Amino acid sequence: MNKLIKILIDKRKVTIFLAAIIAFLGAYSYYMLPRQESPDVAAPMAMIITPYPGASAKDVNDLVSKKIEDELYEIDGYDYSKSTSKEGLSIVFVAFENGTDSDKAMQDVRNAVIDAKSELPDGVMDSIINTDLVETAGIIISLSGENYTYEQLASFGEQFKDKLSDIDGISKFNVEGELDKEVKVEVDIKKLNQLGLSLEDLYKILKAQNIEIPSGDIETENGKIKVKTPGIYTSIDDIRNTIIGVSPETGVVSRLSDIADVYMGLEENVEKYKQDGKNAVLLTGYFKKSKNIVLVGKKVRRALDEVKANLPKDLIVEEVIYQPDDVSKSVNDFMINLVEGIIFVIIVVFLGMGLRNAIVVSTAIPLSILMTFGVMYLMGIYIHQISLTALIIALGVLVDNAIVISDTIQVKIDNGVEKLKAAFEGTSMSAVPIFTATLTTIAAFSPLLGIPGAPGDFLKAIPQVLIISIIAAYIVAMFITPAMSAVFFKKSNQKRKKESVIRKFFKNALRLGLKRRLLTTIGAFIILVFVIKVVMPMLPAEFFPYADKNVFYIEMETEVAGDMDATERLTDEVTELLSGEKEITGYTVSIGDGIPKFYVTIPPATPSQDYAQMVIKFNLGEGDNRRFKTNEDFAEYIQKKLDENISGGKCTVHLLQLALPGAKVVARVSGENIDRLIEVSEQIKDILRNIEGTKNVRDDMKDRTYQYEVRVDEDKAMNLGITKYDIQRQINIALYGAKPSVFRRNGNEYNILLKSNVKNIDELENLEIKSSVTGKKVPLKQFADIGLKSKLDAIKRYDRKQTITVEADTLPTGDPVFIENKLEEKLKTIDTSGVKITFDGEREKIRENFGIVGVLAVFAVFLIYVVLVVQFNSFVQPIVILVTIPLSLIGSILGLYIFNQPLSLTGFLGIIALIGLVVKNGILLIEYINDARKVGYEIDEACVDAVDKRFNAIILSAATTIMGLVPLALSGSDLFAPMAVSLMTGLLVSTFLTMVVIPVIYSLIENFILKFKNRRKALKA
Repeated sequence: MNKLIKILIDKRKVTIFLAAIIAFLGAYSYYMLPRQESPDVAAPMAMIITPYPGASAKDVNDLVSKKIEDELYEIDGYDYSKSTSKEGLSIVFVAFENGTDSDKAMQDVRNAVIDAKSELPDGVMDSIINTDLVETAGIIISLSGENYTYEQLASFGEQFKDKLSDIDGISKFNVEGELDKEVKVEVDIKKLNQLGLSLEDLYKILKAQNIEIPSGDIETENGKIKVKTPGIYTSIDDIRNTIIGVSPETGVVSRLSDIADVYMGLEENVEKYKQDGKNAVLLTGYFKKSKNIVLVGKKVRRALDEVKANLPKDLIVEEVIYQPDDVSKSVNDFMINLVEGIIFVIIVVFLGMGLRNAIVVSTAIPLSILMTFGVMYLMGIYIHQISLTALIIALGVLVDNAIVISDTIQVKIDNGVEKLKAAFEGTSMSAVPIFTATLTTIAAFSPLLGIPGAPGDFLKAIPQVLIISIIAAYIVAMFITPAMSAVFFKKSNQKRKKESVIRKFFKNALRLGLKRRLLTTIGAFIILVFVIKVVMPMLPAEFFPYADKNVFYIEMETEVAGDMDATERLTDEVTELLSGEKEITGYTVSIGDGIPKFYVTIPPATPSQDYAQMVIKFNLGEGDNRRFKTNEDFAEYIQKKLDENISGGKCTVHLLQLALPGAKVVARVSGENIDRLIEVSEQIKDILRNIEGTKNVRDDMKDRTYQYEVRVDEDKAMNLGITKYDIQRQINIALYGAKPSVFRRNGNEYNILLKSNVKNIDELENLEIKSSVTGKKVPLKQFADIGLKSKLDAIKRYDRKQTITVEADTLPTGDPVFIENKLEEKLKTIDTSGVKITFDGEREKIRENFGIVGVLAVFAVFLIYVVLVVQFNSFVQPIVILVTIPLSLIGSILGLYIFNQPLSLTGFLGIIALIGLVVKNGILLIEYINDARKVGYEIDEACVDAVDKRFNAIILSAATTIMGLVPLALSGSDLFAPMAVSLMTGLLVSTFLTMVVIPVIYSLIENFILKFKNRRKALKA
């Protein structure tokens, strides 16, 4: 290495030119790097929807959902499953662990469903498997207008799709919400009763009359000529004129139009969308992951404008989600923080060093960052708020090595050594301790790569980018800084400068500490114990904060199960209620399912006719006009307003979440007896409502509802020749409808829906059921009566157990850890026999992930210790440095408490990141102390001398790191402010530790060892 350093110094012009080339390549990499707002943390997921017409919720649960779940449980990487069993429908959701191969997992799901099918009962229809639950739309555009039908809106959407699908960087565009038309055959039951036909007969007639069978061909002298027998419907009138009977007495022909209204209409009970109260379709676009979506977004915006210019002016085109803008704003905000941090660091360097030296040292920052961008491009690490935050954290580290080397070189130049020689000797002299310090810093961050699951995926870029930038800074300091020093450095003014106040403070503190070594050491540890035992418990714990986005969504469930019209009325009621809120700038509603996934952590919605989702965009305003300080305050206000004014259903407001979705407080109640589950879950909800800090307490269990039950007298029915199939099939067609065939026109295919005009119980009772045995028709009321009966609309299961999930959100002042602890305590006072209660809220996530990070931190300390033992050839001296790691907690915890920041996962990571910075300064200080002792200094003299010589470098290193974090700390980011504060305040205290406590502990231990050796010598003598 020394030979390479010498060559680079001798060929310094070439070295500087190579540095310029590296900078250019780094800048190009930054331009080309794909951008995201946040890392993609979604694990593979799938949803299996299996219809079982006519089955009760219990039968669907026992005969379908359970068997599918059991097959899914055997798949490698299985994490958990959830199922909802409704009347006639099973919906099973399966999630896999992060890191599972998505393609393999989805194929395994398909195979598992095939395996389960052989065990399912007759009558179960083929499963629909949705494996696109992870993919997040980058663009959602709504098309709406007062004067347009869904069909017309969809045709406009196709024009956008044709234009946008050809853009490089777009993977696909979908038009969502197009309501297909169908031919409705609505039978008048009173008229049907007068004929000898049943609804089943009409079904068979329509199926038989709309068919085309190849007729064959006839041989002629000129060859074969095909024979065609037209048999399919070519118009609506053909359907109306379908002959359904001929009177044997009069010969009068009865046609379908005589007893039914036949017309073209929209499909019923299918998902639909609304934008700001108007019918809408959604255009959803997806970006290729390898592309810079900001650049692709500019092309998309131009294409959108071109298409809009050719469309009617009254067509409303609204950007519901436009990810390129969000990503651009996020990246720009963090780049501004990064640039501000760089400026602050450079100012500190300029104040602490001469102009020439500052120029050389400051060059290490942009050069290291640009090198980092180049490596990120090669490794496929995207630019987003996490990777840019890592660069902000690394700012002080980037100049640290350059400061050490330039300081050593300058001392040699001042001592009369020629510049080239000084550059070489100064770099060589610092090479080993800097290499060791770099290794220990990498060792401090590398275990963070082992954080599992979604949190690990979300934060993985922090250790990755930190390690890359640290290595880049080492390369710049070792090879480029010496070459630049040889060009720019000159002998400094030797006039003795007045000793600074800070230097005097540290010198006096050190001398005082050396006089009272044991007392100083014990005092430091007493303070540490006080901070951990008293201050730390006072910090609110937090896993991840909410995403800082001006969007939230509302989930709505009606009290009336399976009624799409009731669901739509509920959404209209909510829309009208919220229309007067000036902060709301737009809202998009999905009825019957969720909005296409628009944010990476949005959990998949379960399609249901009694479910709706509303996405609300808002702007809280600025200054005095701002009614709400935070997004949480506004969401809480909206939730309260909904609770007080909406009575026809349950509405839940959700803010977007980072890393892991879910309520802050979650309790799962599992067991076999559903009534017992309901009883205990109601008690849990009552307890939660009475715990301070909770809001929006809810469960996923719908209230029991009533259904009409047709109670058949089987003896009468059998005597009349009426089978169960006759009853169920004809009632099914009357109320639900059946699709006997399709109608083709202009290249399009439309379902034919046969159903009756039955609207009430009287009409149903008078429905005449035709016997498949005798052919006679009998009114339903002659062999059956109809009464009300309560029922469960759905049975929920979690991880293969029948479960009711109770959830609660927290007020801004609420602590989810305290709430769950309080709930757990209160549960001891109630009867929970027959059920199992498990918690799965933020408390569990904090315990699990903080525990993992703590274990990784211990592993990092072990790695550092190994490196230090090799460096110092001593088992004792590394302990001196490592002792300061727990002591640095004092500053971090006090800083979080003083600045009112929670001990979040990122705040905890800030504490872990501090390990590398503390150790680095300690290594260089101990190295100087050992060097001073080698030339004859006493232990205490060596300590004072080392601190004096390392003062500038240590103070500059701490100051640059702290100042580099200032923009991040002041950014107002709930995610990163705790990390910045814990790092800054921890570094302030650790600087004192480095300058005072490390030398004191070193002196204490080395003097003890020296006395011990002297005593052994005396004993031997």
